Amino acid sequence: MMVFYFIYLDMLNLMEELLLLALDDKKGKVLLSSSTELPYALRGAVLLELVIAKKIDIVNKKVVLIDPTMTGNPILNNALELIENKSKEKSIGYWISRLGYKMKSLRKDLLSGLMDKGILEKVDGKILWLIPTKKYPTKNPIPENEVRKRIIDIVLHDKHPDERSLMLISLVNSCKLVKEIFSKEYRKEAKKKIKEIVKNESFGKEVTSQVNNEIMSAVTAQIIIMSVASSSSTS
Repeated sequence: MMVFYFIYLDMLNLMEELLLLALDDKKGKVLLSSSTELPYALRGAVLLELVIAKKIDIVNKKVVLIDPTMTGNPILNNALELIENKSKEKSIGYWISRLGYKMKSLRKDLLSGLMDKGILEKVDGKILWLIPTKKYPTKNPIPENEVRKRIIDIVLHDKHPDERSLMLISLVNSCKLVKEIFSKEYRKEAKKKIKEIVKNESFGKEVTSQVNNEIMSAVTAQIIIMSVASSSSTS
């Protein structure tokens, strides 16, 4: 049983771990507190996974292709092909934005992969008995619980982190998922330690900094649109 458990965890990539943390286990929907940030953070996770696979590097806040050979993951292959087809090196911010246009089914593909692994299940429903909706509640909580435990051990118990865990913590910070992982009594300490971890982490910090910039731009644009709409309705 334990052997299967560890092999199972090795199958999860950075994008899947982040998505699991951002999903409400029972409702099967992305947590409202992370709904704005998650799309950008998932694209950042794609870039970071390519860094881990030594397919790209981050140099002066630009994405540099170092190995164009395909991986065993269709999502990463798609992103890698897009990067390879660019004649000039582009910034992290450019790719976080660009992947949004070119990989619109990213979340759907990740959900499908997690269902194939038996971690999530799909439940069809309707809003107000009319509008079709899909939910993805947790079927097997063990993988997500282990991810949570790994983060807690690193942040609160000073366990030595691996590269992927450091990157995940940076993304968790960007997605405002700290309160979903740590209980209220440890939250203040966790936020302080995560701030230190993110400050000292290189690749994750570079990418999540650009993720945060993209989030702020999106939120600002949304506020402007809402203000214009409000002004038009009252005039």
